[in-house]
Amino acid sequence: MHKRLLIIFGIIATVVLLAVLLYIIFAVGNVNVNTTNNITLTEQQKSDIIKLSGIKGGNNIFAIDEGIAIQNIEISFPKIKVLSIERKFPNNVYIYVTDRTGVFSLLLPDRRYAVLDRELKVIDIVTENDQKLCQLEGVDTQNVKIGYVLEKSETLLNMIKGAEKCSFINARFYSFIKKTEVKEEEIWLTTNTGVVFCLPISSNIDESMINCYGYYLEHTNETSKSGGKIVLISEGEKKGWTWVEN
Repeated sequence: MHKRLLIIFGIIATVVLLAVLLYIIFAVGNVNVNTTNNITLTEQQKSDIIKLSGIKGGNNIFAIDEGIAIQNIEISFPKIKVLSIERKFPNNVYIYVTDRTGVFSLLLPDRRYAVLDRELKVIDIVTENDQKLCQLEGVDTQNVKIGYVLEKSETLLNMIKGAEKCSFINARFYSFIKKTEVKEEEIWLTTNTGVVFCLPISSNIDESMINCYGYYLEHTNETSKSGGKIVLISEGEKKGWTWVEN
């Protein structure tokens, strides 16, 4: 009986010792903030980012909650995007960040303007409208807050995904699309040539964006049109995308 107890205690002691050793070996030592080439941070900003992440020296490297760390950083630094938080064993942690680029301008009820990035996150609120950005209309502006994504924006985000598949990212998007207007059943995209893409609101609006842009490229030179709308006809002989005069 005593021998069995000694064996059990020995096993428990070994497990505890291994746990302590693993905790010590994999305790966070250094936390570093690395940036992409298009952003420069001061040492104070890097220090603030590390503090906001909640990743502290001595904590177990496996216990890092990346989701909470990223949320805390991005709410306090709305113009920063955390690309990833990586562990380099045994005890180093690297936070990789880049900057967020304004793509949309949204007029708010108080006559200020929210600047949103490609993920529809509000990165700034300003007093003057930036005319070079894509003007966003027809969305709820009641609960717009810096550091948070625009509410009820799933359809818009899906549309942006389609635009990015056409290589319209950041500056290329707002240089080509001057206005994005959300209507009851469609999203209207007014291009820099005056042509309006009328995209039906659906779960596959990203595909509609790709197909509409393809139709635009194919027919712009043929028709020499600098205005009108491209709409989707779902019934009749002209089923498919077609050009409609204003």
